[in-house]
Amino acid sequence: MVTLKDIAKKAGVSAMTVSRALNGKMKDISPQTAEKIRKIAEEMGYIPNSSARALASHSSKLVAVMLPDKTDSPNPLMDSYNSYFCGELAREIQKNGYDLMLHFIRDYSEINYCLKSWQVAGAVFIGAFDENIRQIQEDNPIPLIFTDSYSTVRRITNVGIDDFRGGELAAEYLLSKGHRNLAFIGPKALGNGVVMHRLQGFTHALKKAGISLPKNRIQIFSKINLDSMLKELKKGPDPVTGIFINADSMAYEIFAAARRQGYEIPGDFSVVGFDDNPMSSLAMPPLTTIRQDISRKAEIACQLLMKKLQDPKTAPGENIILDVELVERESVSVLS
Repeated sequence: MVTLKDIAKKAGVSAMTVSRALNGKMKDISPQTAEKIRKIAEEMGYIPNSSARALASHSSKLVAVMLPDKTDSPNPLMDSYNSYFCGELAREIQKNGYDLMLHFIRDYSEINYCLKSWQVAGAVFIGAFDENIRQIQEDNPIPLIFTDSYSTVRRITNVGIDDFRGGELAAEYLLSKGHRNLAFIGPKALGNGVVMHRLQGFTHALKKAGISLPKNRIQIFSKINLDSMLKELKKGPDPVTGIFINADSMAYEIFAAARRQGYEIPGDFSVVGFDDNPMSSLAMPPLTTIRQDISRKAEIACQLLMKKLQDPKTAPGENIILDVELVERESVSVLS
């Protein structure tokens, strides 16, 4: 049985450093050293500790849920979509007699280490893993389910939503209420498939109406500069009156920034969000948003995983796209 001391000896570090690196406690450990330790542990076939060994002995009943840890929040579960989806996914996985292990992923090397050392039966990937999907599949011959993927890799199994149509619905609704000076606010990763398709749908609907979206009206969301961003959007002869925001959680932050600057919603800014998180109906004012059925997405992801677990060799790759719909509340005004 490989021990921490065995890994420490090969890596040229202390057993305490190995323990901290393998448990994600990165203080005073460089990323290069941590990656080196994880790779050595993987090569040596190390299983983390006694509780992990017990879990590994029941590996056929353990499902890993992988969540990118690359947000501006202290942890990914502070994002309301992530927490809601993970909760629904956990319920579905447990309903099928499996246990769930949630893992935050900071870099690619952690994926293989986690999946192999814990000997999981399968895994569900939440969010942006597209650039690594081919390698993930090659390195891990177990049932894998991806969500919201726009990867061109063949034979992957994915559950997503019609992000493009969601962007169209947001634009069409704002236009129907008389808004012509519009803006889009999204995360730093605008090139990410989900965000890009929502923006493309938004601009496509505007173009059909003869309206263009200037580059300075496509804004990167940052809690640090929200107040100044809103001020900039109100400058000039054609101030912005309507905003499409990539996620409801960002919309809540926009509401707060607007109040700080003395703006009214929907009087000064009309806002359309995306997701329809549980808090959106309780926001002040209640948020008009593009709804995706998060519970249904989790249910289908689990069904596809169970299908692969039952017949991993012949289960085909599938790409299931769920519809979205607009939920009208009170955050958009009517312009004459």
